Amino acid sequence: MRHHALPAYVPGALTRARSTLVRDPALATDAEARLVEAIAEEQRAHERRRTELQQQLAVLRAVADPLRDGLLFGTGRPLEDAVHDVLKAAGATVTRLDDVYGTKSADLLAEYGGRRFLVEVKSANNRPPHSLPDKLLKHLNTWPGLNGTEPVDGGVLVVNHQIKLQPAQRDVEVYTDRAFADALTVPVIGSARLFDWWRCEDWDAVRHTVFGDTGGAQPPETAVPDADPKAPGRPGLLSRLRR
Repeated sequence: MRHHALPAYVPGALTRARSTLVRDPALATDAEARLVEAIAEEQRAHERRRTELQQQLAVLRAVADPLRDGLLFGTGRPLEDAVHDVLKAAGATVTRLDDVYGTKSADLLAEYGGRRFLVEVKSANNRPPHSLPDKLLKHLNTWPGLNGTEPVDGGVLVVNHQIKLQPAQRDVEVYTDRAFADALTVPVIGSARLFDWWRCEDWDAVRHTVFGDTGGAQPPETAVPDADPKAPGRPGLLSRLRR
């Protein structure tokens, strides 16, 4: 009675009851066995590829994390190192001037395409003071008097500003005072902007901003010195900066 009732009320129950036996690999057809092995090989290949990709990602992050942290949250030497690495990645030859002249000069000397620029690197917890560009301009004035220096074509100020805020909450421009920004005469760029160009590998933008080449980037902000007609070499300096 039970053998007749079970199929009637639960169709397929007997087949399911024998499923262990039915799906025994020893009883599989050749076609089934081939597909089972193909699926297993696909899974193994997927795991191998996943492991390879995870290893590649770990290598990339080991390089990117310090630079990303330096450009977005760094101060002092870590920020300077990050700017140094971006300029190097863009194809420039970069010298750490602090190791040569100490605080008497800017932080970096960047060279590309026959042009040479001093790079001063600064940070500010909030909006940066208007006095920061003067620090670069002072270095440009004193540069010719340092031993063993060759003429430079100008200078660039890089600022990591509003560090206390998350990057997305910061001002896009270093200086939001339009009257001040419009009067600037040497490049002033945010380190967050360098980061954006670096992560997209937009080396033309980096080179255009620092060296004035004809890449696709928009002209950066520029800084103006305090007026001092008696300052030696100032007219020549300004003429070079405007090129």
